[in-house]
Amino acid sequence: MTDTDPRFAVLGARPGKIVAVHLAYASRADQRGRRPGAPSYFFKPSSSLAPSGDEIVRPAGTELLAFEGEIALVIGAPARWVTAEAAWSHVAFVTAANDFGLYDLRANDKGSNVRSKGGDGYTPLGPSLIDAHEVDPAGLRLRTWVNGEVVQDDTTAGLIFSLAQIVADLSQHFTLETGDVILTGTPAGSSVVVPGDTVEVQVDAGTHSSGRLRTVVTQGAHSFDAAVGSLPAVDDTQRTEAWGSPEAAGLTPTPTLTPT
Repeated sequence: MTDTDPRFAVLGARPGKIVAVHLAYASRADQRGRRPGAPSYFFKPSSSLAPSGDEIVRPAGTELLAFEGEIALVIGAPARWVTAEAAWSHVAFVTAANDFGLYDLRANDKGSNVRSKGGDGYTPLGPSLIDAHEVDPAGLRLRTWVNGEVVQDDTTAGLIFSLAQIVADLSQHFTLETGDVILTGTPAGSSVVVPGDTVEVQVDAGTHSSGRLRTVVTQGAHSFDAAVGSLPAVDDTQRTEAWGSPEAAGLTPTPTLTPT
């Protein structure tokens, strides 16, 4: 039953859909070297949700499991063709999320992120909900820790697209229903984690806080079977994107040649 499933306990029910924003923070856009003119999205299955304190399993034969601390919005009232000015009134709660991705499967997904970001436990959420009507959506702070060290620290003032714009834009394309979850993008600092690492994400708004969303990375025993589907594959491009830079990935940057 949904009401007893720990994956959905913080939400109270299984969400109809989880929509995630590809690129939303200026710091992340600067890190990636590209800035979108409009938001773009992908879906994640509700089966990818996990509570705080759960483990995420890195499959055997893979190396590039990356965290992305994010602010999650929970829809309270259905939204269809709403304006940016009215959009926030359709949001019931704010909380912390971690949009994990396995870059080893990214190339095979060809942009869909179905396999690279849809795995069991790839969307931890919680642990507490913040009443959206008691906070300023432009003043939310997002932080991520890996093994106790702060690795991401940004605010919604650094968004390229406001939270209200994201809700309004999505409502142009389909109905946002009560309980739906929107993952609103990650700032700079996302990188690779390995078995044994602990990742924590927290959202704060003044005196309101989600609390720390805690996930422990473990090593899986199962590997992918070439007889039934594509296998993980990595190259230096995927390593650079996953780690955040060539230097972080242990790669030698290509030297810039200057004419003599």
